[in-house]
Amino acid sequence: MSLLSNCLFVRQIICRTGAFSPSVWMNASRLSPVFRHSSTNPSPQEQKPDETTATSNPSVENTSQPEQKSDVNVKQLQEQNVKLTEDVNEFKDRYKRALAETENTRIRFTKLVNDAKIFGIQGFCKDLLEVADILNLALTNTPQQPSTDLATLTKDFNNLRQGLAMTEERMQKIFTKNGLLQIKPNEGDKFDPNFHDALFQAKLPDKTSGTIIQVMKTGYRLQDRVIRAAQNVPKIYSPIEYN
Repeated sequence: MSLLSNCLFVRQIICRTGAFSPSVWMNASRLSPVFRHSSTNPSPQEQKPDETTATSNPSVENTSQPEQKSDVNVKQLQEQNVKLTEDVNEFKDRYKRALAETENTRIRFTKLVNDAKIFGIQGFCKDLLEVADILNLALTNTPQQPSTDLATLTKDFNNLRQGLAMTEERMQKIFTKNGLLQIKPNEGDKFDPNFHDALFQAKLPDKTSGTIIQVMKTGYRLQDRVIRAAQNVPKIYSPIEYN
């Protein structure tokens, strides 16, 4: 029990028994304010433990909250690290696969280019075999020794000429089929340096300057590209025509 309670208890006993004196009552009255003051207003020494306790509790809470937050942050960072590691591994795998596909494509393309260089003229060669067969047939039907009989000799000559003509005709068809076209100008055509090659120039009074006088060798072009220009003899320009 507190001092105030004891004081009240003593006063009740005195009041009940009627045995009290003014001095006792005055002493009790004097003590009561002190008791009341001590009971209602604690001393600074009594307040210190409460203050320290009150001030110590927030610090504990403040230290515990950052620890919890740091634990959460560490866990989140670990999860992000795991995810990023998985993404990096996936990108590495895709990169390796892309490199492998690129290398395989390069190898296939190189093989296709080499095959095109080697076997690109396969169809042309197959067509030329027909020309070889015709030449072989012409040689087979031509006697190795010329006949002394004029009629037989004439017949053999005609057969050989006919075989050569058939061979040349068939070869030109094969050339045309594969895009190899003749450049064969006629006499009197205008000289074109894009398709014609002048072996030399001649002066003829009855010919027009800059025209072809004679075709020495037929030219050829593959589609629009000149493989060999036609070799011609054009008439030379006179000084008056140059001016």
